Amino acid sequence: MTIGGGSSMDTAKAIGIIINNPEFADVRSLEGVAPTKNHAVFTIAVPTTAGTAAEVTINYVITDPEKVRKFVCVDTNDAPEVAVVDPDMMASMPAGLTASTGMDALTHAIEGYTTKGAWELSDMFHFEAIKLISENLRDSVAEAKSGQPGSGREGMALGQYVAGMGFSNVGLGIDHAMAHTLSAHYDTPHGVACAMLLPIAMEFNKPVCAERLAKVAVAMGVDTTGMSTDEAADAAIAAVKQLSADVNIPHVCEAMKADEIEVLAKDAMADACFPGNPREATLDDVIELFKKICPAA
Repeated sequence: MTIGGGSSMDTAKAIGIIINNPEFADVRSLEGVAPTKNHAVFTIAVPTTAGTAAEVTINYVITDPEKVRKFVCVDTNDAPEVAVVDPDMMASMPAGLTASTGMDALTHAIEGYTTKGAWELSDMFHFEAIKLISENLRDSVAEAKSGQPGSGREGMALGQYVAGMGFSNVGLGIDHAMAHTLSAHYDTPHGVACAMLLPIAMEFNKPVCAERLAKVAVAMGVDTTGMSTDEAADAAIAAVKQLSADVNIPHVCEAMKADEIEVLAKDAMADACFPGNPREATLDDVIELFKKICPAA
């Protein structure tokens, strides 16, 4: 049994795989899509945060401190057999963690909705997840601050789970590739990194997925009546910025150094999530995106 947030569950996934596939004892050999033969040991996953959906996905992320990077492993053999998603297990989350993990879940849903692999079935998961998270994240954070129970936690527990059911099948994009890099270099909480980058990534991708972003606006509760597709897409980006601000997510990464951005960009382009982005991005593109959250750039 694994109980905890994304890091705890991801660690359990890696251990479970290695136990039944000892030839992959060096966890680095599992990066990407590894040809494991046996399913991980029987695992019951109990999340204590509402964000990563690691209890239901075929992905896990490992930190390599020696190379100052995070790497993604994708393997159908790692999925836990049982997931117990109980909002009561998330009741002790402080407000900051509630906000950051919730924005991670929103990033999963929006990136999954716009990724290259998106299709009708995954769209159903992601549209509903965006709706649930948009409706419940503010309340969930307020409940964490007050210590009082409410419906927000339950809505977020469901929303993050539904998002995981979607993106686990279609992948993510440039936001997660860049967020993994920020976390590895500066120990930035993953959800905070995702949230800072989400509107920036949406703006970058808008030229190739404006229609989908317009639908994101609808899922977030924006009245798009009378708006053009372009205007509705902008409204989605604005709604994400507002939600992030309402739950006190910073908009810049104070630890970033301008002279390190090129290294960050190269690491992000090597991330397993990067190829799923709907718009092709060059090194110069990624550098410019990182500059938008660097206070010294």
